Amino acid sequence: MTPKATIVIPCRHEEENVGPLIARLSAVLHDASFELLFVDDSDDERTVDAIAAAAARLERDDLRVRVFHRTGGQRTGGLAGAVVDGFRRARAPKALVMDADLQHPPELVPALLAALDDHDLVMASRYREGGSSGGLDGPLRRLVSTGSTILARVAFPFALRGVTDPMTGFFAVRLDKMDTEKLRSRGFKILLEILARFPRLRRTELPLRFAERVAGTSKGDLRQGLLYLRQLPWLRLVTWFAAPAVRWGALLGTVAAGTAALAVSPLSGAAVLALLVTAVALYNTVVGALEVRWRLYGWRTPEAVEQMRWPAAVPDEAKERFTIIVPALNEEFVIAGTLRHLLQQDHDDYEILVSLCEGDDATLAEVRRVQALDDPHGRVRTVVRAYARSNKPRQLNAALAVATGTVIGVVDAEDDVAPQLLTRVNTLLGRTDADVVQGGVQLMTLGTRARDWFKVHNVMEYFFWFTSRMFYQVRTGFVPLGGNTVFIRRRLLEQAGGWPDNLTEDCALGVLLCTRYGARVVAAYEPELATREEVPQTIGDRRAGSLFWQRVRWNQGFLSILLEGRWATLPTLRQRVLAGYILATPFLQAFSALLLPLSIATILWLKVPVGVAMLMYAPFVPIIITLATQLVGLREFAHAYRQKVLWRHYLFLLVGAPVYQWVLMGAAFWAVWQHVDGNTTWHKTAHGGHHRPLSLSSVEGAVA
Repeated sequence: MTPKATIVIPCRHEEENVGPLIARLSAVLHDASFELLFVDDSDDERTVDAIAAAAARLERDDLRVRVFHRTGGQRTGGLAGAVVDGFRRARAPKALVMDADLQHPPELVPALLAALDDHDLVMASRYREGGSSGGLDGPLRRLVSTGSTILARVAFPFALRGVTDPMTGFFAVRLDKMDTEKLRSRGFKILLEILARFPRLRRTELPLRFAERVAGTSKGDLRQGLLYLRQLPWLRLVTWFAAPAVRWGALLGTVAAGTAALAVSPLSGAAVLALLVTAVALYNTVVGALEVRWRLYGWRTPEAVEQMRWPAAVPDEAKERFTIIVPALNEEFVIAGTLRHLLQQDHDDYEILVSLCEGDDATLAEVRRVQALDDPHGRVRTVVRAYARSNKPRQLNAALAVATGTVIGVVDAEDDVAPQLLTRVNTLLGRTDADVVQGGVQLMTLGTRARDWFKVHNVMEYFFWFTSRMFYQVRTGFVPLGGNTVFIRRRLLEQAGGWPDNLTEDCALGVLLCTRYGARVVAAYEPELATREEVPQTIGDRRAGSLFWQRVRWNQGFLSILLEGRWATLPTLRQRVLAGYILATPFLQAFSALLLPLSIATILWLKVPVGVAMLMYAPFVPIIITLATQLVGLREFAHAYRQKVLWRHYLFLLVGAPVYQWVLMGAAFWAVWQHVDGNTTWHKTAHGGHHRPLSLSSVEGAVA
């Protein structure tokens, strides 16, 4: 059962206060299910033990008490970081934040939550009529609080209009009205960041009589005030550049400054032009050469082939329980086939959770039909929720909340999964003691008509990614993860707060697990065990979820992750460089595609020194190598997957290569435009089951 609200309680060495707090909250929370989520930063287990003892004394099932004890590298961001970690682990659409020291009266909690029915953010204010700040212990803490409030108003005069107490730590918020991934939790009061980053939240205040501390000591001191002084300008700068007009202004200003610098430069026009041409050639050559290097990793590294193989199953080995989550929205044409494939798994301990949105009756009816006709063991369950804005990570997290497996896997609604997959994943987890397993995925629909020319390019992208590039990334220690056929230990996934609410939640999760939790990721690939999917059916039809709009979504997600900068905390320089390059690759390649015509024009019409002229031909070397690998790779794909390849597919690869790159370039630039504009529309890819052999279900889907 989804709780009505999650009460997030950050704490540190509050073992004397948590028991009375739980008892008082239990006394005032009635008529619905609630959860108390303590995020503990204590150096010992005493607070955790006190919480467990108090929870054991509760005589009710509708009040669940959870604890996340942050240790070591998890303890980031101080109090604000603890709150953000609580938000990401909350299982309710509403969250309330309060301190554990009893200075925030639990008796006010019902009123704060009730006010969320008409508002997005409700704050308990010490300075509203009827409120009081008398519980602030000592003149130093009063000085820190007052000074912090004044500085906040100076820094954010518009965002804090009508807010009397931006420093309060007692507030309730609707999590579905804000993107918690944007909260950077750098040590200042978390409410101030919410107000600054999300100024459009409908907000109100209730009076708070701030009580005196019952036990323990205050964590607010001069050091916290100095930390706040250091972080406030950073927040001001970040939110200032979040405005589209400011970001575009900064970009145009940079271009104008560069142009002015060239205008006053002592270099001659010919010298400046030669430098520009040289820079373009070097850039295109480096980008192309790196792509060739990773594309050929599986071919030029003999041991990589052995690394790719799935280990053989071992009789009588310990078996994990798997939960396979299948997020689906308007997938009535493909969902039945996907579930029937999953029900053929030879592993004997797994469940399938189909995560659906309320109102998607056609997909639900297909799931019910499979449950009635093809599921004698009752493995398939449905999780149906209403979302203000549905997307894949929200559906995944809704299913995670009710999952029972020790390992969580993700399968997309159109996937065909090999029957032996779970058994082999189980063996690989046991043999490597890994936290995450990434399996192979392969697009299958090459197409036969002239308008399908782009499909063979998309198929080859997946082929080289999962046969080569992915294993280079595993060896280096940074894997952004694919969207499906990925298996994660449940304890780690819950510790991370589930999937980030991002347009590329798979990549965002991979970055989070590698950086904050040091997860060990392994990968395996064999054609027989690769999950099979279809290529988008159109290249530009927005309503049909085309290739272009799929790439816009992916690229915008990559861009947001790149700008967040979490990848920069990876332990080694090599990992950081690789991670930054992978996230920036769509934009680097787009810029390269944009510059390539300039290289051609320079070769044909511009007179430059001989050395520069020869350098202009360099970018075409990796392009030719890439085209050659495409042709060889298509033949290997046909052999590995027993697919019929026609002469026109080879022609599509050769003739369509520049056009395909320009389509990807357009998607990358459009993703940047949408990100600057603040547009986070989820462009869903439509599926029709075209990768499957002709069957009754596919005929029905085609007729419909």
